Amino acid sequence: MPPNISDRLDMDMAVLFIDLDGTIIDIQSRPELAKATPFLLATLGRLHQALGGAMAIVTGRRIEDLDRVLAPLVLPASGIHGAQIRRAPAAPIDESGAIDVPLTLADAVRAVVAGHPGAFVEDKGRALAVHWRASVERAESIGAELIAALEASDTPDFVILRGHCVFEIKSANANKGEAVRAFMQFAPFAGRTPIFVGDDVTDISGFRAVKDFGGLAYSVGHRLEGADAVFEDPSAVRAWLADLVDRQAAPHP
Repeated sequence: MPPNISDRLDMDMAVLFIDLDGTIIDIQSRPELAKATPFLLATLGRLHQALGGAMAIVTGRRIEDLDRVLAPLVLPASGIHGAQIRRAPAAPIDESGAIDVPLTLADAVRAVVAGHPGAFVEDKGRALAVHWRASVERAESIGAELIAALEASDTPDFVILRGHCVFEIKSANANKGEAVRAFMQFAPFAGRTPIFVGDDVTDISGFRAVKDFGGLAYSVGHRLEGADAVFEDPSAVRAWLADLVDRQAAPHP
């Protein structure tokens, strides 16, 4: 656990932005296999309440898929790397600023993946994720072919990001940093000090955004650009979140 991180948080003035896969839940061989434990669900629910609602899950998944992983818990969230925003548990999902992956690009991506056994496409509508965990030896070839497909498709509004055993094909205008900035404009997030916890390169834009608001950034598993410190693994993050809740509930001397 990063040193003294719990001591640096004022729960009445903090905002938590937390990635999902690889940050608070362990990465699975396929995204649909992920599920939060009852302990994590209870911790997140109590923490959301302790922060007065100023906590959001910021993930590359669709919010609808996030809700499946965290069921029955529903939280403020950003999905598909900033393409979706839900400001509060009962609020609608806003994806008015996002665009779907063009059919021609989606077809080209699927054609690439079809040539690499073990790789598969996760269609998020507003983005595509090409997973290659079961085809690690083909990663460089898959990446090169995806770049060529993107260039040939003439879709400059989309980019490719490499993450943990995945290539994300997403809008160039949507990212986790923009999601953080959007949340920070309204209550209960506005005016608080944000903390972002994430494990992958797609979280770096979130790190930059919280720094713009005087906040802190923590990576998981390895040090990412902009991280103030590093959690060893998702279990360490889960323990830290539980500790935050326990500290809040403990009687003051």
